[in-house]
Amino acid sequence: MTSTVLIEALERELRLVKAKIRMYESRVKELERKYGISSNTFLDRFEKGELGDKEDFFLWWSYLRALSTLRKRVGELEEELQKLQRIH
Repeated sequence: MTSTVLIEALERELRLVKAKIRMYESRVKELERKYGISSNTFLDRFEKGELGDKEDFFLWWSYLRALSTLRKRVGELEEELQKLQRIH
């Protein structure tokens, strides 16, 4: 019973994290279109100080950092789910 509750909680958390990822990916795509560069190019140039200090650039940078963190979280949640499902 307890593992079922844990599995459901992890699945719910996983859905929420994936929804956040989709939201940030959408925002990143908008910025890529607006400025005509990929996020990889943006990140390289931004971190070298070549792009200036527009608010969009700081938001873009923060979206990319959030995506990195959230993708790691997806991996952690999926790993925990697999463990619980094996013993359930």
